[in-house]
Order: sequence, then structure tokens, then C-alpha cells
Amino acid sequence: MLYKYQPENEKVVMGILTMSQRSHQIEFLQEEIQWYEDGANRNLYLWKDQFNNWAGVIGIEENPQWLLMRKMILTPDADTYFNAFRVLDNLKTLYPNQHIIGTLHNQEVITRWERNNE
Repeated sequence: MLYKYQPENEKVVMGILTMSQRSHQIEFLQEEIQWYEDGANRNLYLWKDQFNNWAGVIGIEENPQWLLMRKMILTPDADTYFNAFRVLDNLKTLYPNQHIIGTLHNQEVITRWERNNE
């Protein structure tokens, strides 16, 4: 299940972000979180797995026609296509009228998810 980022979850988000970032500097991670918070059309979500553990961070940019998934970072134990598809299903539930698109880094998982849902 997806939960919109709240400041009290900053440490959890920063911990998950460090799993895929080139920089583990706290200032860099805080700037990235702030970038999402400052944008009216940008959001960070935390994802809980089936065991109710924080297991992912999803960064999106919203547009009336599309939803750009800028990042999806899952913890190592949750990093499977099955879980990525669950995250995308959750996003589609939250944004039913927008087409989900990705970056060069994550478009493949979105394409697989779309094919799986055909």
C-alpha cells in the first residue's frame, strides 16, 4: 500500500533512497526530498509490503494526462517484479485517469506491467 510522504517518515525515506543513490550524503538526500515537497505536481510515496514493512519509495510527477514515475526504489528483499507490479497497481488506483510512464531507468518495468495487465 502507498502512503504519501510525511516529514515524520524522513529517516525511512532517506534510508531507502541510499539503496540506489550515488551519494549517501544526508544533505543531498534531504535536497531530493525537498525537491519533491516543493513541487505542486510532485509527490513521494512510501510503500508497505504484504508484511506491513516499509519496503519502497516512489517519486512521481503528475500531469492531467500522464503520471511520470521518476523513481521506484524497493528494498533488496522486496525488489521483485511481483512487488513492482503491486506498486504500479497501487499507483493506478490512486491515479486512475493518468497513463503511467517512466524514465529511461524504469520504463522497462512499466512496460512489463502493462503487458501483464493486457
